[in-house]
Amino acid sequence: MGRHLVKKWGFGLVHYCAVMVRQMDESELVARHPGARPGFELKIDATPTEALYELGLTDGLPVVAPTPDLVAAMLNAGQWTPDHVLIEVPTRDMQVTAYQAAVNAVMAGALPEYFPVIGAALEAIGEPGFKLHLPTASTGGATIMVIVTGGIADRIGIHSRENLFGPGFRANATIGRTIRLVQMNSLAAIPGQLDKSTQGWPGKFSLCFGENVEHSPWPSLHERLGGEAESAVTVFASESGHNVVNHGTADPAALLDTFADSMAALGSFSNGRSVVVFAPEHAHKLGDAGWSVERVSQYLYDHACRDLATLKRSGKIEDDAAREPDWHDPRWYPSGDQKIQPGDEQILVHRGHSPDDILVMVGGGTAGGHSAFFPSWSRGRGCPIITRAIMTNDVPE
Repeated sequence: MGRHLVKKWGFGLVHYCAVMVRQMDESELVARHPGARPGFELKIDATPTEALYELGLTDGLPVVAPTPDLVAAMLNAGQWTPDHVLIEVPTRDMQVTAYQAAVNAVMAGALPEYFPVIGAALEAIGEPGFKLHLPTASTGGATIMVIVTGGIADRIGIHSRENLFGPGFRANATIGRTIRLVQMNSLAAIPGQLDKSTQGWPGKFSLCFGENVEHSPWPSLHERLGGEAESAVTVFASESGHNVVNHGTADPAALLDTFADSMAALGSFSNGRSVVVFAPEHAHKLGDAGWSVERVSQYLYDHACRDLATLKRSGKIEDDAAREPDWHDPRWYPSGDQKIQPGDEQILVHRGHSPDDILVMVGGGTAGGHSAFFPSWSRGRGCPIITRAIMTNDVPE
C-alpha cells in the first residue's frame, strides 16, 4: 500500500498524523500542517514504527515517528515557513517544502539544530544546474555527498576525524539520512521504481562529514568556497569512494602519483568532477614539502589521465562515428569513433576538464596513510559541485 501511495500522491503526506491513534481527516490535516499534501486515508492498527514500515516511509532502518511537536521544533530551528519550497522538480510536477523536509529530518533522527544545514543542502541540490532528477533516477547509484564547513560544524557536532565516512556520529548520520529520506519519501525515489541504481552502495544511506581543519596545511575548504558566510554546505553527486593507500613515501610527486592512478582507473574514468579527501598523514607530507592546494590540484589533473588508444580499446569512448571530437581540447566528451588512429597512443585524455574540477580537502584521523577519492556520478560530466551559505533565522551563519 505504501508504494502505491508514493506513486499516487508523491508522499506529501509523510506525517505521523497518518498513523496516530486518532485519525485526522483531510481538512484537519491541511489546516494544522501547511505544506502537507492532501488526498490520503490510512487506517493502520500498528505501532508507529511498524506502521511507517508498512507505509514504505523508511530507508530500511527504523525511523522516528514525526509527531507534531517534534516537527514544529524542527521547523522553528530554520528560517523557512512550512510551505516554503526548498526543491522543485518541474518535469515531474513535484516539490519539497520545508514542512516535508522537517518531517523527514525528524524521521531520520536529526536534532533541530541540524535543520539549517539540512535546508541549505536541499536548496543546493534543488538548484536547476544540479539536475537532481538525473543522479536520483540513474543506474549509476550515486549518493548526495554533504560537506559541512565553518563554525556550525563544530557547534552541532559534525565529525571530521577517525571514521568520518562511517557510523557513530549523530549529526553526520542523520543529516545525510534526511537527504535520502527526502528523495525517497517526498520525491518518490523508490529503489526499483524511480531509483534505477544497478547496485547502489552503503553511502546512499548517508554521506555527510566535515573538514579536519586543525590538521590541514592549507586554507580551509570553507575559506576557499564559503564566501562571506560563517558556515556553508557543499553538495556533490558522488559514486562509491576509493581508498587510496600509501605508507611508503614522503615525496610529494610519488605520493600524488598514487592518487592520480586511482583517479585514472578505467572503471571510474570520466570527464567528471572529483572529491579528494586527504588523510592528515598524507596532507602533512604535502604541506611540509611546501605544496599548496592549488599545486596539488594541478598535479592531480596533469597526471590523472589515460592515452586515447587505451580509452578506445576499453570502451570508455563510446562508439559514435558521426562525432569528430578534438581530443586535444580539455573539454572532451566520452564518445566518438572507436577506431584507433595513428597518434592515439600519444594523446593524453585527463579526468575532468581542469584542476577546478578537483575538490581537495583534509579529513580523517591523524594515524594512517589512508585517503579517499570520490568520482562524480555518471560517465559524463554529471552534476556540479555546489556550495551554499547556511542561514539561521535570516542571518548568515
